[in-house]
Amino acid sequence: MKKAIHSLFVCIGIVTITACSRWSLDTCWKSDGYRLVAVDTRSQMQLVFEDDRGLGLVGPTIFSVGTSTNYIVLKQHPQKNGNVFFEFDRNTTNYFIVEKRKGTRENRKDGIQGPLTEAAYSHLASTLSLPAFSDTFPDLE
Repeated sequence: MKKAIHSLFVCIGIVTITACSRWSLDTCWKSDGYRLVAVDTRSQMQLVFEDDRGLGLVGPTIFSVGTSTNYIVLKQHPQKNGNVFFEFDRNTTNYFIVEKRKGTRENRKDGIQGPLTEAAYSHLASTLSLPAFSDTFPDLE
């Protein structure tokens, strides 16, 4: 029984590491103190700032991200029926523009535009010189 439990934990660890292998066990992307984390399940992928004790800036489910010196851009599928843990609506895509800011969490939250439609995002992308989406998580797309 002990060996079976140990094997189970080893398998869970391997799956977690390969799912988000570039950083820590729950961090799947990182830039300038901003991180995409999926603590319990990948469907909980959200943007946090490392000094904010894990409080989310843009909630789940983020499935694509891009970054530049001044901005982070995100694509998000919203949660279905308020179910933060598992289900998200793949038929709806929201866009977010996050201005990289120092200071308080409130200051960082003030630098977030979204949720935006694709049309509104495209208009802002042309005026703000936003980065391309460079990392996409196909299992969440």
